[in-house]
Amino acid sequence: MSRTLPQPAAKPGFRESFNRLKQAQKTRRGVPLYLLWVNRPAGRVVAAALRNTRIRPNHVTFAGAALTYGSLLWLAFSATANLTSALAGVLLALGYVLDSADGQLARLQGRSSAYGEWLDHILDNGRIAVMHVAAFCFLLRNTDHPALLLAACTGAFLLASSTIFFGGVLLDQLRRNATRGAGGSAGTGVKPDSAGPANPGFAAPAGSAERRRLMRRSVITLPVDYGMTCLAFLLLPWPGVFLIAYAVLAAAHVLMCAAFLPKWRSELLRLG
Repeated sequence: MSRTLPQPAAKPGFRESFNRLKQAQKTRRGVPLYLLWVNRPAGRVVAAALRNTRIRPNHVTFAGAALTYGSLLWLAFSATANLTSALAGVLLALGYVLDSADGQLARLQGRSSAYGEWLDHILDNGRIAVMHVAAFCFLLRNTDHPALLLAACTGAFLLASSTIFFGGVLLDQLRRNATRGAGGSAGTGVKPDSAGPANPGFAAPAGSAERRRLMRRSVITLPVDYGMTCLAFLLLPWPGVFLIAYAVLAAAHVLMCAAFLPKWRSELLRLG
């Protein structure tokens, strides 16, 4: 559920809408580089272009889900290792852009809702499971590796990525509850990003030292950005190369998950 921006009397054009979103972006803290420099700006373009249309945020959400789930079902059941299979990576990346655009469009149109946030989370969580099951099916049909080995790799990736996603979303909600319990603001209601721990709020000016720290963190968390997984699927025409890239990303997710969990535990213990 995104924070609604003030609605002007006259309908603004694309440039004004784009600039308004650019000035009211979510925090950069812990945001991977792909999400920060590619996906959010691309989603901003889509949201600004759709502001004065009849297309609503939930329409964008469903469109993104259609691209994502449709490409994954095709990958699981019929895609073969040829150049056409790289289309799955393109469609996944486009679906990710729409996943960013729906929340930004909701802010522009003043249509933020609890249902919209819930719908986003349900579809984001489901795509994690479907993606890795689809990867297993594709690799099983297009490589000679033992099924048990493939299941271990895809299963570890699924477990780590779903834990990071769900743990981040739940942590965000517990932070909000703690803030309300302390008599503070209830939070902005911004939908957490799909990769990495949730960090609600809008960006505030930062000093040079803080910007360097944020940049280092963005680089470190890049492998667990969902966008990087989407890009890995561009390698599907070469199953052996795809499997290597997939295994590297799986290992990164497992390591990052192991790092996040004790950090989150410490924060939750401080919240009480």
